[in-house]
Amino acid sequence: MTLSGHTVALAERPLVHLEFERHAAAAAERVAVTCGPVVRSYGELNARANQLAHHLRSRSIGPGSLVGLCLDRTPCLIEAILGVLKAGAAYVPLDTSYPPERLRLMLAQLPDTALVIASAETAAMLGSDRPETILISDEDRDQAIRDAPVSNPRSAVTPDDLCYVVFTSGSTGTPKATAVRHRGWYNLLNWLVLEYGLDQFSSSLVVSSFGFDITQRSIMTPLFSGAAVHLLGSRSFDLSLAYRLLGERAVRTLHCAPSTLYLLVDREMKRGGTALSESRYVFIGGEALSATRVSTWATRPGNTCVLLHQYGVAECTDVATSHPMTDYPSYAAAGVTPAGKPVYNTTIHLLDEQLDEVGPGEVGEICISGVSVGAGYVNPSEEGSARFTEIERDGMAIPVYRTGDRGHVTPGGELVLVGRMDSQVKIRGHRIDLGEVDQAVRRNGAVHDAAVVAVANGADELRLVAFVIPTTGTLDTPRLRKELLAVLPQAMVPAEFVEVRAFPLNPNGKVDRKALAAHGVTRGGSAPA
Repeated sequence: MTLSGHTVALAERPLVHLEFERHAAAAAERVAVTCGPVVRSYGELNARANQLAHHLRSRSIGPGSLVGLCLDRTPCLIEAILGVLKAGAAYVPLDTSYPPERLRLMLAQLPDTALVIASAETAAMLGSDRPETILISDEDRDQAIRDAPVSNPRSAVTPDDLCYVVFTSGSTGTPKATAVRHRGWYNLLNWLVLEYGLDQFSSSLVVSSFGFDITQRSIMTPLFSGAAVHLLGSRSFDLSLAYRLLGERAVRTLHCAPSTLYLLVDREMKRGGTALSESRYVFIGGEALSATRVSTWATRPGNTCVLLHQYGVAECTDVATSHPMTDYPSYAAAGVTPAGKPVYNTTIHLLDEQLDEVGPGEVGEICISGVSVGAGYVNPSEEGSARFTEIERDGMAIPVYRTGDRGHVTPGGELVLVGRMDSQVKIRGHRIDLGEVDQAVRRNGAVHDAAVVAVANGADELRLVAFVIPTTGTLDTPRLRKELLAVLPQAMVPAEFVEVRAFPLNPNGKVDRKALAAHGVTRGGSAPA
């Protein structure tokens, strides 16, 4: 079974930053980015990014180069993203909300990183053995950057070159770096603009962390369409500030995970206001959505906001399908919201174990082909390499990415997700491999063994529960949690730790994680042995 999006011709040079340059030339005084009192126009942002790009080019940074960006979410970050792209290089988000040890581990996976752009404060998070570093801030830049030309630089970058590299959770205990090409990113943003009529008035508020793949389109979609991008200016999500800015900045589009949407909806329902209801679109992705959590808000009189339920993976430029939510009673009856139809120039294949297509209505592994398929993992494992493969159709070899997700197609031609084929889950929008969390918990000296499972709570959200066999005595849970927070993003730290004497096993002699997950929902005593 296959689903194919519309075939749409791309620009002659499908490079995202060229669209930004076009808007900067046509409307230099239009607001491009805001953060608190700091406002940058398209002309000013373009000039500052150009100076950084020329400086990078003078240091032989160009196509094929990787540049780490370890900056807080301020206009300086946007300037750095554009500067790296204009130089022809690819940027690597190094999220300042992550623990320093996590950032250093990420850099260790990319030994060919040419340099890092950071502030004086954030550079310290990377340690003394970090790559060569350029220090910039919103208030100050090196004299060599300030003296560089403000004209648009020329580079030899092509649509098949890399534009950014983001990290996903890996089963080996280390994060995996996945590379995205210019052509795929341009295709996604072009689809968003054309499909939903985004224009200079389609301003956006960035509410997700920089290391998240959804954030890359949240930042660049408004700049691609000539609109303004608004930043919180804080490392962590601030609900009160986010809701206030929705109204003050007249935000019309939002890209976020369901967990963030729930917070905003609850804020509006409990305390009043119309800022979210009066927005135009909220693009939702990153984890399973509970439509019942938002149905009362979405269907109340005067709400003009359309929710778009989207599905995709970082390895295929973030979004593969989209569904505009309109029929809330049907979602409640079915217990699931469709993931929708494919974006432009993208095909969804539902395949069996032999990579043959399943029949209509049958469940298969979701595989993605088309221009959105990325360049693969940087320094891939054997398992990671196998996910980027080929299938033969009509005598032609078609590159596909095997997502590990399972789904089927409705009679109306929409994709519906069924579950995972492996141990990956999504918590608050972050894709997490349970094996990586296992590894982190096991590295603690007080832990003999650990098995982490995802358990649904009463609010239709997932939480991580770690079943732990202590080395000796009783586990010091607060200490263990504190030590995990020093090496893992908060979303990957289990919400609960349960001591056990042994793990239940399945008939194959492996840990029965389904039994553990079921026990995590109903437990009232010690876990099963």
